[in-house]
Amino acid sequence: MDHYGKHFVAIIGGSVAGSEAAYLLAEKGIRVVVFDQKSLPYGKIEDGLPKWHAGLRDKEEALIDARLSHEGVRFVPNFQLGRDASLEELVNDWGFSAVIIAIGAWKDRMIDVPGIEKFINNGLVKQNDFVFWFNHNHEPDYSGPQYKILNNTGVIGGGLASLDVVKIVMIELVQQALAKRGVQVGMFALEKKGVASILEANNTSLSELGITPCTLFYRRAAEDMPLYPRKDDTVEGIAKAKTVSRKLLTNYQTKFLFNFEPHCIPVAAHGDNGQLTGLTFQRVRPEEGRLVNIPGDTFEFDSELIISSIGSLPMDTPGLPINGSLLRTYGEFGCMVEGYDNVFAIGNVVTGRGNILESKKHGRKITETIISDHLSPEYTDPMADKYDTLFRQIEADAGRKLENIVSNMDDTPTEPDDKIKEILDRTTELQTRVGYQGDYMTWANAHRPIRLEELIAEDK
Repeated sequence: MDHYGKHFVAIIGGSVAGSEAAYLLAEKGIRVVVFDQKSLPYGKIEDGLPKWHAGLRDKEEALIDARLSHEGVRFVPNFQLGRDASLEELVNDWGFSAVIIAIGAWKDRMIDVPGIEKFINNGLVKQNDFVFWFNHNHEPDYSGPQYKILNNTGVIGGGLASLDVVKIVMIELVQQALAKRGVQVGMFALEKKGVASILEANNTSLSELGITPCTLFYRRAAEDMPLYPRKDDTVEGIAKAKTVSRKLLTNYQTKFLFNFEPHCIPVAAHGDNGQLTGLTFQRVRPEEGRLVNIPGDTFEFDSELIISSIGSLPMDTPGLPINGSLLRTYGEFGCMVEGYDNVFAIGNVVTGRGNILESKKHGRKITETIISDHLSPEYTDPMADKYDTLFRQIEADAGRKLENIVSNMDDTPTEPDDKIKEILDRTTELQTRVGYQGDYMTWANAHRPIRLEELIAEDK
């Protein structure tokens, strides 16, 4: 304890990996300041995990709360790197022994179609924005982007996150159409029972409701979708992953009634007066591990709503050496940020996997129970167990990398008392500026968004 007593570490980002790092360091007697860009540090658990995962979200946020409530952890909300302090200032002026970057990946990958950017929020919607809207639009004080779900929506993707997007579209379309007929069905019921079951119970169909289902477009075949991370590269392992992926997609289609279009990639966008009206797709085939165009085989998809769900990247952040899609790192465990000897990175900002579900690194294992559940006709949704497994993998990865970080700090001179006081004074000033009075749980409880299930309870 005494060895680490005068170390002070800054962590940028307080969600799964960041809070785990903070707690582990604090347990070693190392002082920690966690800076987060939002009022609450929950990251994609709050903003990217679809809100039907209510129990899992509450569980994971409670874990973060417990870690950040550690007496050795100071929390600074609404902090923006580059605005409130630069990385250079934190490293060189504030007196931190080390800075750990755990900001995740929030920048959507852009569809590789010439000129597609001009249609953003004019027919083209990015996944992160879309799920954020879905998760929060019920809140009385919501002021974020607004989206209207349309018939014949197209979703470009292929991972489990894109299946979440497809589910949102179909649930919203059916819920709205039934409401027009005076039939009130909640989102939780639609997600658990499935669109097909709800329609059957109400003796109706998509066509009778005037719904044209959405279509998921993927560049490869159903069995090639990354829905089940294979355990190894053996013939058996690959075959098993392909079988589970294909059956999982089939189950989702049966339950939520969307279309699936494999072996195609978007190559051109069409619009009218700045509004996207559709895409041209090129048919492709696999050839020696690559995708090659099938000459002359294209088709048109007319739609006024296309949702891009092809993954996320680290945000461009002042001072961080982000090259294309990844933060540049070095060292034995690949967690030291290039250009610095006391700045480290953990979590999705290193892996480049913006959505937790797409992170192969943290999704190595799915149990036989989940496999059987995937294929069971009574099964509702495999994602809660899957997410839980991945969260635990992220924590474990954070712990392994922290051992390397701490070992690098061993030879770092501890900070004198005046530097510690300066850090305390500066962070207190930032806290005071946003109304934070020093008690993490009081702040978290006061700023936690109202839940949809709370509104439902009030209406009963």
